[in-house]
Amino acid sequence: MDHTRGVAVVTGAAGAIGTALTATLTDAGYDVVGLDLPAACPPERLASGAMVGCDITDDAEVRAVFERIVADHGRIDLLVNNAGISAIGAFDDHDVETHRQVLAVNHLGSVSCTQAALPALRQSRGHVVVISSVAGFAPVVGRPAYVAAKHAVTGMFESLRPELARDGVGVTLVHPTFLTTHLGTAEGGTERTTTGSAVTADDVARAVLEGVQKRRPRVLVGRTAHVAWHVRRLAPGLYERLMTRRMTATEGADRG
Repeated sequence: MDHTRGVAVVTGAAGAIGTALTATLTDAGYDVVGLDLPAACPPERLASGAMVGCDITDDAEVRAVFERIVADHGRIDLLVNNAGISAIGAFDDHDVETHRQVLAVNHLGSVSCTQAALPALRQSRGHVVVISSVAGFAPVVGRPAYVAAKHAVTGMFESLRPELARDGVGVTLVHPTFLTTHLGTAEGGTERTTTGSAVTADDVARAVLEGVQKRRPRVLVGRTAHVAWHVRRLAPGLYERLMTRRMTATEGADRG
């Protein structure tokens, strides 16, 4: 094993963004280890060690997996917290358990993985990336549990950035607009969000690599993300009216 190459760990590696991240980071010279639920990992990638089965909501399992990665690869230079699920519907549609599940994957899973990787990241003066969302800095109608979880993970890593900077570890928050791919939900289905101009998984992966290379604090991916970022801050009332109108129209079209 060549321990001079940078090692990247990507959670949610079996999904569309995870697959794109793996390809992009590999092309950039990283040895990439992908994490995902065992059932989601292709057997050949498990056999080769390119992927490791891991439930990121199980802290003990996460710690064991990261210890194994460091033992096998000698280092971790980059952690991309990409794994996430959503929940579609009004606030009254979901019980506390649904909120807990969405929070466990999107927020607490990122906390667990980052804590487990941090000793190696400090040693390499590496980088942590969190794949957040427009929902991480602005409200989105019809996804209260998802918005809450993305706000939580965004707020925590924004606060963590100056703390880790003292150890030379960078933190980048990536906020994509709505994707052309599907996102798993707490109910086991998939969410298709089409409002605004969609971006692809490859767009997100390229933005992640650029953010890491330039050590940017945050990256907005897609025109809608840029517009939402500025309008939300300058005219929050206008943002809420536009967002509500677009989401309502989209949901009506999906039902039709």
